[in-house]
Amino acid sequence: MPGTTRTLTAAALAAGLMGAVAPAASAVDTSSLTGPPAGCEVDTQRVAEETPGPFEGVGWTVGETGNLCGNLGYLFLETEGGTASSPTKVLLYHHGEQVATQPADDVRVLLGGHSDFHVALRFQEPLPEDAAHADATFATTVYAWNPFAGDGDAMPIGPLPPGIDI
Repeated sequence: MPGTTRTLTAAALAAGLMGAVAPAASAVDTSSLTGPPAGCEVDTQRVAEETPGPFEGVGWTVGETGNLCGNLGYLFLETEGGTASSPTKVLLYHHGEQVATQPADDVRVLLGGHSDFHVALRFQEPLPEDAAHADATFATTVYAWNPFAGDGDAMPIGPLPPGIDI
């Protein structure tokens, strides 16, 4: 039995040391995973009117929207009176609150895909001086909702190389 006692004592000592040096587990805030607040609504027209336009004297119109009251949604603002190559601005939303804005105002952005926890945006690469807009290439950046980052966060992943679509 002395060997057994020694083994158990050593195991208990090791467990005690591990417990003494192991950090206490911190609680994970998952409140951002709850459903949207009751009556969640985004006045997209007001947002377009209040957002500074891409050029002097030119504003935005509301483009495609999706999932604005979900975990990660998007609002596309299109150049007022623009063409297929005009700049767009994308605003990201969590439960009806704006959480991020695509960084540039002077590029064309297309939706690459989305779910309740991600939005993939395709950013037009700068064109060579003599290139046609039909020859444009796009780099994809994926924004993922991370409910474990403090109050939550729309984290960008990318840009991914041109030609990779999510």
